[in-house]
Amino acid sequence: MAILYEVCATIFTAKNIKLSSDRTGLTRSAILLVLFMVIHGVGNLHVFMGPDDFNGYGYFYVRLYWTGFGLPANIVEEYILLSALLHMFVGVKRSLDKKGMIKTAGMFPTMNLALSGVMLGTFMTIHLFQFRFGATHQYWLRPPPMLISWWGIPHLNLFWTQDLDVPAVPVRDIYKLEYSIFTSANNFWAYFYIFSVCVFMTHACLGWKKVTPVLGIPKAHIPNVEKYGYAIFLTLGVIYISFPLYCMSTHPFAGHETDLQPAIAPMSPA
Repeated sequence: MAILYEVCATIFTAKNIKLSSDRTGLTRSAILLVLFMVIHGVGNLHVFMGPDDFNGYGYFYVRLYWTGFGLPANIVEEYILLSALLHMFVGVKRSLDKKGMIKTAGMFPTMNLALSGVMLGTFMTIHLFQFRFGATHQYWLRPPPMLISWWGIPHLNLFWTQDLDVPAVPVRDIYKLEYSIFTSANNFWAYFYIFSVCVFMTHACLGWKKVTPVLGIPKAHIPNVEKYGYAIFLTLGVIYISFPLYCMSTHPFAGHETDLQPAIAPMSPA
């Protein structure tokens, strides 16, 4: 309930913009980013379903671009970007305010969140340019008329349909792109991704320990809530690490809709 409150508070309690050193902006943006990490991680599990569903999952967000105020993004992506920027700016300000503590407490105990945050910011920038803005091949599929395929729910085929009455459309082949990135340069990017996920788990656990006392949770329950948070971040980390490991240990699946694919798929911009 505390997490749900903090998420809703990012939308419904915003007043005039002000710069302060309190932890409210940092806490609420962090909670929203954790929620995004959960949704994004669960969505990326569709890579195990093959190119049809995974590419359809990517196209699902493209179909929501009409909510993005004319930009090539949907409103959720824009809100997450604003939240990430807020988290970084407030985090930097709080870190600068702690400069005087470095001499007494030491560099890493004082700046551990700042240092891991800079590493995560670097990773996210590279990640966006590789996946979100990277050029891909085209993959043809039939997108469900109602955004997801209700008939495909029992088989977890949510983002494509075999209904021949639905016209096929070209989408970004992010399935092929993921294999290409994680198996290139002697798997360098895969190992970089795994390392960055470990940094995320460390950053999240360190931050969670500081967040729980200000969520309004009864003091006696805080130790258990901290353990729940650590378990969530560990599970998230395992989910994200499974993607590069899967690509390195398997060969890409051609897909179910092979008859729709041209002999040579043209490249598509981001």
